[in-house]
Amino acid sequence: MKWPWNRTVQPEKKGFEDVLNRLILSQEGALSSLVTPETCMQSPTMNAIVTAISRRLAITPVHVFQKKVVDGKAEKELLPSHDAAKLLKTPNSWQSSYDFWQDASSTIVRHGKFYSYKSSSGGKIRELLPLDPSIVTPKQDPKTWKVTFRVSVTGGEKQVYQPDQLFAARGPARNFVEGDSTVDDVKTSIALEILAEKFGANFFKNGALPLMIFKYAEGSAGFETKEQEQEFLKDLEDAFGGGNMLKSMLVPKGIDAPETLKVEHDKAQFVESRKYQRTVIAGAFGVPPHLVGDLERGTFNNVEQQDKDFTLNVILPYVRAFESSMERDLLSESDRDAGIVIRFNMDGDLRAAFKERQEGLRIQREMGIINANEWREQEGMNPRDDEQGDEYLHPSNMAVDGDTDEEPSDDIPGNQEP
Repeated sequence: MKWPWNRTVQPEKKGFEDVLNRLILSQEGALSSLVTPETCMQSPTMNAIVTAISRRLAITPVHVFQKKVVDGKAEKELLPSHDAAKLLKTPNSWQSSYDFWQDASSTIVRHGKFYSYKSSSGGKIRELLPLDPSIVTPKQDPKTWKVTFRVSVTGGEKQVYQPDQLFAARGPARNFVEGDSTVDDVKTSIALEILAEKFGANFFKNGALPLMIFKYAEGSAGFETKEQEQEFLKDLEDAFGGGNMLKSMLVPKGIDAPETLKVEHDKAQFVESRKYQRTVIAGAFGVPPHLVGDLERGTFNNVEQQDKDFTLNVILPYVRAFESSMERDLLSESDRDAGIVIRFNMDGDLRAAFKERQEGLRIQREMGIINANEWREQEGMNPRDDEQGDEYLHPSNMAVDGDTDEEPSDDIPGNQEP
């Protein structure tokens, strides 16, 4: 249907989701304050997503290595005494390494970015001091392309930091400078789940008391004043709401027995709406359903595969973002030139189970596809000290296509010259 001013009237929706959508539209002006990267944890799904990602990354060890070539073989040496390794082990005076990475990953998931000030003295970084991303504004000079960071400090003043003063990591950025917040992008879906949560809490807080309609009996003039009517309704709510449900009620003279209006959640699509919002929010972050409590279609096999996909498609991108930022911001140019790298140890998470992995490597070893040193490299070990580590096995029952048999020996009877 078209209005004269080209306004299109959408077909009216039915069900509980429409009620919540109307609530959101009525609060559209305040939606930004209802759902922000700080308040989004009121959503059960967002809470599960942030918890799953931050805990998984926080328990992953982070090491400093030096890559080098020894006798023509690529090796990597663990450097526990490197300044960056010591810094990452104790980032500051109040956070352990686990606390730091749990908070950092929680921040980058919710805000799309993470900033930490590098407190330095004597030419060395002594502490990493996390900054609230909401007070940091990256600015890029349109002429020089140089990026600076303006930080709001106490009193409303702005402190300008250069890139080499911060450890900064981010996710995708539509403006190529500042990481985008997925929470801001899907705030309507998150708000819908929060409103549904509050609706259910208020409904059951009232003892799931059904709506009641009172009618005056025939011939009754009703309450004498509006105040008496409001007092009756308030007394009714106080007497039968919450834990006072199922008590007896005496209807005042002149009022018929109340008619109740039942709330049928299946017809109102209450449960379905909550399931749908959970799926939408989890999908926006690429998190598999079972990690947000949706096991409706979960089996042992597909949950195991989904967990591997979660590590590969969700955790690994955050890991790579932090690794590349650490190598840029925590290592000197001479460190990078010397082959110093910083890596989260994701080997066990990205590979198959130990038994399956060893069986696959054994098959390749026996078929002559890999040698012992290549097997050891797959397991994160350095090459063997002897030369046998570079040798390949040759199955005795196989031959290269096209090879001919060896010439007969002269010792075989019948082959001697007369």
